[in-house]
Parts: sequence; structure tokens; C-alpha cells
Amino acid sequence: MIKYNFSPGPAKLNNSVLEIVNKNIIEYQEEGVSILEISHRSDSFEKILETTKKNLIELLKIPSNYQILFLQGGATFQNTFLGNNINQKKSTSNLITGTWGQKTYEDFIKIRDSKKILLENNQILEFLNQPLPDDIQNTDYMHITSNETIEGIQINNFNKIENDLIIDSSSDIGSYIFDWDNVAYLYAGAQKNLGIPGVTISVVRDDFIERNDNPTYLNLYKLINKDSLLNTPPTFAIYVLSLVTDWMLTMGGINYFERQSIEYSSDVYALLERYDGHVTLPVENSLRSRMNIVFNFKNEKNEQAFIKESLDHGIIGIKGHRSVGGVRISLYNSIDRSSVDYLLEFMNSFFQKL
Repeated sequence: MIKYNFSPGPAKLNNSVLEIVNKNIIEYQEEGVSILEISHRSDSFEKILETTKKNLIELLKIPSNYQILFLQGGATFQNTFLGNNINQKKSTSNLITGTWGQKTYEDFIKIRDSKKILLENNQILEFLNQPLPDDIQNTDYMHITSNETIEGIQINNFNKIENDLIIDSSSDIGSYIFDWDNVAYLYAGAQKNLGIPGVTISVVRDDFIERNDNPTYLNLYKLINKDSLLNTPPTFAIYVLSLVTDWMLTMGGINYFERQSIEYSSDVYALLERYDGHVTLPVENSLRSRMNIVFNFKNEKNEQAFIKESLDHGIIGIKGHRSVGGVRISLYNSIDRSSVDYLLEFMNSFFQKL
């Protein structure tokens, strides 16, 4: 049976990318070795690294005063990494709109002082649309999570915030256009919108980088100076990232994927709203994530039946996170129109039987 992957990550890869990966696992570009075996010091990998950076600059419209790093440890490692690389004389705040923002804050305060800004669903819009209190506005950096995958809350209009931002963009990178002016540091694990697990993309503004005496792999300055080659980088994950960004640019770049995410998510939300007698959508309309659509059935038995029948139809990964329950449908960049149509047909058929 064909599987339709709507999981929160690792996410589906486009078939054309998989075909290239499959071929080059056996032998990379007639070099006599697998892509899994090439040296990170080889000319071949240097070309992959440069292509990947070039693609990201074009795709994300990254200005020239930013550096790109490819790191390991996922977004969770960034909590420790950033906490150790922000000058202790600089002040920080953490905007918390969900689980991942809370986890970042908990790690930050083990390393440095940071102001906690905890917002419930109905407080976020007010926060974004009003002048910030002085004690928040005066902090040097504010950390935000642009898309909370568990709660299904997305803030993609973060340019409204006047502070310099540190952004965890792991689950919505490459899905909409934004302005870099107030972004000091952006990071994202690749495995949702840009590739596979193993590599974290960090985009760092030049004035964020400072010399320090941190241990080697916690030292942003040293990592930048070594161009992601201070130690052996995740070569295969970077290679897949190069292929995914190639494919995204061929499809039309970030404008294409922004239109796609709006279209797909609007279709799913519209169907759920038609059946609001059976489900609840917990997130305020303007904060609803285009990447992770979260909803709950009013009848627990219907929810269990929905998840079971979805599996019977080859739809995988839609059970909500264990901390909140419900259903979560993830619509990352590599999801295609036919998969969304199949999902909608199944959902409509299920609801009509209730």
C-alpha cells in the first residue's frame, strides 16, 4: 500500500530527490565511491557545501552580512549553543508560545539570565499588535519559535517585533517570505521542510559573532572561521539539503512554497470548519499554523476511529503529540497536491459517516 506521510517529522521527501539520492548512494557521480563515503575534505564535498550555501542564500534571500553554518545536535543543541555564545553583558528575553519555546527558555536560564514572556493563545495577537513594555523592548535579543509544532501556533509576522530576534525556524523555514532586518540569528533542523535529520542550518548576522573562549564545538567564532569544517560535518544530510534546495528553486522558490502552504492549509482548515459540529480548532484563526494543523474531536471514540481508519488508508503520522492529544496534520514543503487531495477525500468521507 502507498503511504501518505503527514507526520511532524522527519517529513516526506520529493520523489525526484529520492531518485537522485538512491542513485548516488551506490556511486556518487561516477567517482567510484558512495555519497556516504566521500571525504569532507574532498573537492567533491567542497562543491556540495558551496552549492548548498548558494541555494540557501537564493532561496531565503539571505543578505550578504550573514554567515551560514551547518551544525549537528538538532535545534535542541542550539539552546545550549546560543546560551553560551551570547555575550553575558547582552540581555535576552524568551517569547514562549508553546512547548519548544518553553524548552529553550528552560535551557537558557541554566546558562544565563533571561526574561520569560509566556503568552497564551489569546494573548499573542495583543502582544504583536501593541508597543512592547520597556523592560522587554530594551532587551538586546528576543528568542522566538516561529512555529510551534505541538500546539499548531505560527508567528510568521515576527518582523513586527522591534527587538533583534533569535528564531527557531525548524518547522516552517522555506515556507514564507520575511525581512531579515531584525533577525540576528536563525536556526532550523532540516528534517521537516528542507531535508533529513542530522544537520541544523544556522544563519548568523555578522554583528552577532564575538570571540570567546568556549570549548571548541560551543564556539561560534571558531565554527564560522572553519566554514562548518571544524570537525567532520554531517556530509550526507548536507548533500540531501543541497538536493532539496535545488528542487525548491526549480519549483519556483519561496514564493511558490508560500502559495502552496496557504493553499493546502486553507483547504484542510475549510473542511474542518464545515464539520465544526464534530471537531474543535483550538488556535485563534490568524495564528493557525500552515505547517501543523491541530484539532480535536468532540467525541473521543470518533477520534480513535479517525486515527485507526487513516492508518487503514495509508495515511501516517497524524496522531497528536502525547502531551496534547488530538490530531495533527503536517503539511511541509515536500507534500504534493495529490497527497492533500487524498487526505481531504478521506476526511470528508469519514465526517459524512458520523
